[in-house]
Amino acid sequence: MIDLESRFQAEHLASLIDMSNKASNHLHELIKSLSSAEKRYFKIFSDRHFTKEIKTYITLFDEIDKQDHYDEALILEKLSDTAFAKHFSIAKNRLYHQILRSLNSYNTHNSIEAELYQYLHYATILFDKSLYSQCERILNNALKIAIKHEQWAVIVLLAKRKKRLAETDNYNAGPASSIEEVYELEARAINKLNLESELWLSKSLLFDNLFRKGQARNDEDVRALETQLQRSQELIKNNDISLEAIYLSKQAESAFNFASGDYEETANTLKELLSLLENRMELVKYDPGMYISVLTNLVYVSAKLNRFDDANKYLKMARNLPGWLLKRMSEDLELRIFNSTYSIELAICNLTGNVSRGELLLKELEPKLKRWSSMLSPLRKAGFYHAMCTLYFISGDLKKALQHNNTLLNSVSIDKTEDLYCFAEMMHLIIHYELGNLDLIPYGLKSLSRYLDTRSRKYQFEQLFTELFKKLPKLENLVEARKALSDFSLKMIVLEKEPYEKRVLEYFDFQAWAESKSTETPISIILNRKASGKKFV
Repeated sequence: MIDLESRFQAEHLASLIDMSNKASNHLHELIKSLSSAEKRYFKIFSDRHFTKEIKTYITLFDEIDKQDHYDEALILEKLSDTAFAKHFSIAKNRLYHQILRSLNSYNTHNSIEAELYQYLHYATILFDKSLYSQCERILNNALKIAIKHEQWAVIVLLAKRKKRLAETDNYNAGPASSIEEVYELEARAINKLNLESELWLSKSLLFDNLFRKGQARNDEDVRALETQLQRSQELIKNNDISLEAIYLSKQAESAFNFASGDYEETANTLKELLSLLENRMELVKYDPGMYISVLTNLVYVSAKLNRFDDANKYLKMARNLPGWLLKRMSEDLELRIFNSTYSIELAICNLTGNVSRGELLLKELEPKLKRWSSMLSPLRKAGFYHAMCTLYFISGDLKKALQHNNTLLNSVSIDKTEDLYCFAEMMHLIIHYELGNLDLIPYGLKSLSRYLDTRSRKYQFEQLFTELFKKLPKLENLVEARKALSDFSLKMIVLEKEPYEKRVLEYFDFQAWAESKSTETPISIILNRKASGKKFV
């Protein structure tokens, strides 16, 4: 006799097979992350700057680069006659740092921060040679650039070098006023850094709460978020704030509004922030991530407001950056664009029931997901798996929906995101119900109930859902099942008007599913109708 509970648990564990014993290799990961131009530059750089012995490491570089999956034993076999094969860990370490030095040289002019640190190094060299006037000239030039680009951390270091200059020859190098100027320069930069640090903390606590627990589900949740927002608003009462400070405070405000369910105000805050960034593009170009973040957030909230023309507009803007911003494109930025735009576009397809666009998107997404898989956090992967599971479910491919749902449940820690895990457990039950696996539902419901109890999730929707799934496996005929689903659908329509309870629709439209089952109408049609008949095309 088959142990049904063991079968249910086995599905959760299936995706963990073959995941153990996979050792990560930093050198292999670093080499495979290099662009063709960076690889060429590394070899030119090595030829110019390193000894003959170190240059031989290019052989090791090439062998590692050939491998899609790192196989150290095979490399050692191929390079057994080389000197460094006997001390392989040391060789790998030297090659790793050699690559980093070449990347540092290659990317110096792509970062204002890197350029300024280079100036700092020049100033130190000149100071050590007692070329004080030349040192001061370099520092003054660097300060102009740093102030223009609001590089407060570098300004503190530049001020430190200026203080060393002031101390030369028993303070006889300049007037007393210059000492006060250096002090004021450093103090202002430190104040700016302190403000940005406080604002970052406030913003991050809001986002951390949003990512882990989801949107507010009661007044207590809102009050806790409001405390963090008030802290941020108090900090920016000083008018002399940087672009970074404005960005952090507006991000905090938009996070609070979104978590509270006020999408209109969220959109207004994000549009205001977008306008501010577009007026300061000379700074944004050194951190395009700010711009991308605002655009992708606007895509999602526009869709929640059924403004699909806006959603498409901002999506195109995020994927088609101006040429001068693309020059600053890094792999990190590519990853962020991929992660944000595809996850949000897929979520909107699910929200609107646009199966055709969603299926085309999946064809693009799945190979890209393989490319970026090792760089995505478990939480980001879980978000993709949930969205893909939902799209396959809406399109009627229940086996693929279950496959992605199982992968999600086995790839993310419960503590990382309560909401996502909770609703993934619910989707698991729905998919099994659709597949006719009624014998598995009691065990899934037991797992879900235990989870809800340990997380004190006594919300109305969770109770309504568990009550439905206690009934469904016991109902004797289709008429009774349709009646139970219709009752659930009607109760959900009432809950959707409750500001805290409607948040569950951020993950899956449970009401639309129940209505589709009780009326035998495709869920995609119901979702499209609920989106005011507007299509996301």
